[in-house]
Amino acid sequence: MVVDAARVVAASLVLVAIAGCTPARPPVYDRSPDYTRPNTYTVAAGDTLYSIAWRYELTVPALARANRLRPPYTIYPGQTLRLHGARGARPAPARPRAQTPAPSRPAPAASSIRWRWPTQAAASRPFGNGNKGMDFRLPTGARVVAAADGSVVYAGNGLGGYRHLVIIKHDQHYLSAYSLNVAGRVAEGQSVKAGAILADIPKEGRRAQTLHFEIRRDGEAINPKGVIRQ
Repeated sequence: MVVDAARVVAASLVLVAIAGCTPARPPVYDRSPDYTRPNTYTVAAGDTLYSIAWRYELTVPALARANRLRPPYTIYPGQTLRLHGARGARPAPARPRAQTPAPSRPAPAASSIRWRWPTQAAASRPFGNGNKGMDFRLPTGARVVAAADGSVVYAGNGLGGYRHLVIIKHDQHYLSAYSLNVAGRVAEGQSVKAGAILADIPKEGRRAQTLHFEIRRDGEAINPKGVIRQ
């Protein structure tokens, strides 16, 4: 029995040694912006309902309804907002009765917005494949301008690794967002025209900056090339 026990111990030591030599699976890190949607969100200083809706791909009216907020949508730091159920702006159609075709989702109304590109720089990363907008590499001395007429509904701390974010509301359906690592030149509540300067890239800088640009229609990111014809 002593010999058998010794054999069992020796075999166990061999298995442990083999397992220790097996290469472990390397950890995976996701460095992309956090667009996951929790059930609630705690308002931080500087937040607006527009910036929170933009972050979680919600519409402002739906987010306001979910939290019983009315214009001008005043929120305060420390307030808890419900995100779950805020998709109510686009409800799924009810299950149709037998032999009744399901109603199709209506197409967005034609927009009279006249769009332009926010920069003359070439795009460095297109829309799609995980990118919810388009990226542009801006040389020193470049300018970022408003893509269309509208009003600034957020100008503050950026998201997804950018320090500054500007969100412009163009009508009841469309928003555009500009993420940069340089401070903007506009303030919340300001009305802007297409081509108005939002930010300047300093000429004395030693390296280019990146602009992340998005257009949202009813809370959903769309390809800017689908609406900008210039």
